[in-house]
Amino acid sequence: MQYGYFEQFGEGTARIYRFIEVALQWAYSLTANTIKGIVGSPARILEIGPGTGVLANKLSKLGYYVVGVDASLAMLRRAQGRFWRPDFVNGGSWALPIGVGKFDAAVAVFTLHHWGNYELSMSNVVKSLRHNASFIVVEVDGDRLNAHGHSCTSRCLTDALTPYFNDVILRHRFPLIIAIAKSPEAPTP
Repeated sequence: MQYGYFEQFGEGTARIYRFIEVALQWAYSLTANTIKGIVGSPARILEIGPGTGVLANKLSKLGYYVVGVDASLAMLRRAQGRFWRPDFVNGGSWALPIGVGKFDAAVAVFTLHHWGNYELSMSNVVKSLRHNASFIVVEVDGDRLNAHGHSCTSRCLTDALTPYFNDVILRHRFPLIIAIAKSPEAPTP
């Protein structure tokens, strides 16, 4: 099966990511606050691409049960070594190793632009969510900032999400774009 493009960070990137995450603390806080406004704790949250676990840890501290799924074992090792509350699992958006209808919300921060095969990945996200759950996507706003392939435009997010969700709301918080996709169809086993 062909999964499309995805970027898997190795040991070198994982080592320096601690510096990157310091610069992105404001984005993780904004995302945590967005999730708080959509679903209250103690909800079950799926984070796709948690990297070193910063957002998963923030959400866990707020009382959420968080499962982070990442393709990079190097990033997951760093997340597991730093945080005890979130559960971290090796996998990717194209093959989520979790059950059907288990989560009240899913979140992807700075990862959607790497997914490649949106059809397979979005189908898996929808299957992981309970009925009327939300999927929050945070990306660099490609309409306003050229991030050299590391961003999404409003059209990119809308095109990726609308076939799978009944309602997609876009919020622009420069330099980010936040998509809140709501009301997926009931998951099918």
